[in-house]
Amino acid sequence: MSKSDRTTIKIRAYAGKATGDDAQSNLSAEQNNALELVKRAAQLQEERNKSLEHLKAIGLLQESLRQEQARAAEMEKMVAGLEAQLKELAAQETNVKKVAELEARVKELSEVLSKISGIVTLGKVG
Repeated sequence: MSKSDRTTIKIRAYAGKATGDDAQSNLSAEQNNALELVKRAAQLQEERNKSLEHLKAIGLLQESLRQEQARAAEMEKMVAGLEAQLKELAAQETNVKKVAELEARVKELSEVLSKISGIVTLGKVG
């Protein structure tokens, strides 16, 4: 063997990352992206659920408002009817007072008429 065959050659070790590590880091990044997507999907689903709940609440409130408006309209009709009855009763009360005054006047005039009739009768007799 020659001297050249016995010489060892020194080779520096590779300072960079191994290709297997690159695949793991890429896989890890992909897993992180997938995990982030799953989290966002869960957040979106939660927001959808909240939105649906809010829509249901809005629907219930709208129905409640419609019912309250119907009740208010009914109450307005009742109030209008009661006001009309009140006016009618006030008019009847006025008429009752007029009738009472007329009856008192008729009674008064009847007394005067009977006095006049008594005088006339006395005058014819005497």
